[in-house]
Amino acid sequence: MSEKYLPYKVLQEVRVEEFLRVLQVDGPTGPGRLYWFEVREPEARAAFFRFRKALRALESLGVLPGGLEISAKPGRYYVFWPSLSAPSALPAKGRKVVQEVGRVLASLLPLGYALPDLDIRYGERGLEVADLDPLAEHAEEEAARLGGRFIRNAPRAKARRGLSAHSWLPGLLFAAVGILLLLAAGYRYLNPPVYVLPDLRGLSPREAVQKLRSSGLNVVFSEISEPKKPRDVIVEQNPDPGARVKPGRRLELLLNRPKEGRVPNVVGQPLEKAQQQLLDSGYLPAGSGSAFSNKPADTVIASAPPVAAPLPAGSGVKLLVSQGQPPRNTMLPDLKGLSLDQAKYLISVAELRLGEVKQEPSPEPNGTVIAQSPPPGVDLAAGSPVTLTLATKAEVLLPENNLLEPQPQPEQPASDESPQTAPPQTPPSVSLAAGERVVPIKVALPKQSNSATVHVRLVVKDDSGERTPIDTFAPVGTSLQGSVKVKGDAHFQLYLDNFLYQQWTSKAP
Repeated sequence: MSEKYLPYKVLQEVRVEEFLRVLQVDGPTGPGRLYWFEVREPEARAAFFRFRKALRALESLGVLPGGLEISAKPGRYYVFWPSLSAPSALPAKGRKVVQEVGRVLASLLPLGYALPDLDIRYGERGLEVADLDPLAEHAEEEAARLGGRFIRNAPRAKARRGLSAHSWLPGLLFAAVGILLLLAAGYRYLNPPVYVLPDLRGLSPREAVQKLRSSGLNVVFSEISEPKKPRDVIVEQNPDPGARVKPGRRLELLLNRPKEGRVPNVVGQPLEKAQQQLLDSGYLPAGSGSAFSNKPADTVIASAPPVAAPLPAGSGVKLLVSQGQPPRNTMLPDLKGLSLDQAKYLISVAELRLGEVKQEPSPEPNGTVIAQSPPPGVDLAAGSPVTLTLATKAEVLLPENNLLEPQPQPEQPASDESPQTAPPQTPPSVSLAAGERVVPIKVALPKQSNSATVHVRLVVKDDSGERTPIDTFAPVGTSLQGSVKVKGDAHFQLYLDNFLYQQWTSKAP
């Protein structure tokens, strides 16, 4: 428990009230009972110093046990009462014992303590007070009634001789009044009033004591564990509410102190098994989270509250579940310009896998990688797919037998935008000399380029010599369409940005 109880080791908590904790402890001089006051308000301070005044009164009579300790230091207001093994002095036997008990009660009478508040023992050292309830408080008349025959037999100071009449007469009058009060108290002792017990269930200990303050009952608190009922309230009383009792009767109040269990160890178990163990232990699974771990997937790696933490029954426990080993990261290399086989090899070395393979027309060598996704230098989890785009040559469409009758072309509306196809177009009617023919051309331009347009240049070699019928710029991703008049066998070379993109031959029929 807390260090504030040092040098006393707490063995058991007997009862708790608003500012008082009663503890069974083991101290430097042996076991005993510790009354610990939390002095923060005037009420608590007044109660402590009334208790200390009563102990000093008992100390002057020589009836306190050895080893009793009183502390009134700030933050350390307590009284340690050592345990006594001597038998109880009640019921008192012998005139001497009765007189000594009466002397003790008479010294405590002005402070509001009565016989039911004391534990009086009689052993080898004579009469000793083994305990005194700190918060007990009675009216002086009630304390005298509860003292009964002990008060009546208490020794009184002897009168001095030689006093004048005017000095002893007031004392005589006070004595007469005292006798009348004593007779009245004796009558009430022999004919005690009947008290109807109120219903104290649901009250705090302090509220119950306040309600019973004038009842004269011997209130005893015991603890009971009811997890489903509020803590630190009275759940049962014995006798029951409505019972008719007389002063001095024992009233037992059961204070609810639910016992706290411990969070079971479910770490290392599969999630379903761990949840079932929580239910079997009286706790509720309160959801779960997940995290990467060296433990197998779906295995519990932690709980909140942690294992063995004190927790009332019926509370929720959250679980953290393993997602398995964290994924390994790898970096994607630059694959552009490699063949497909070379790219596959580097992808496997990087612990990645080949995904979709696309093809696009490109001036790059056929079958080489011209694009990749994700881009080079990206950190990827091992096993991630990589998409490749390979270069391919555009298909050149030629007519059967290399003959094509030119077809009329629709007129294109004038526009400031870039043309979608590269000129020139074959006119609707072409005059051909002997041995001449018309060769149509349709080539898809590549989509991959660093700019929006590409420089297109077509070189033709035939019987008429070498010439360049097409030399222009065209948007990337469009098609080059048109026709060229040739004579004899014709050899075509298509350059894109001064790079030989495609070449073919059209033989004369």
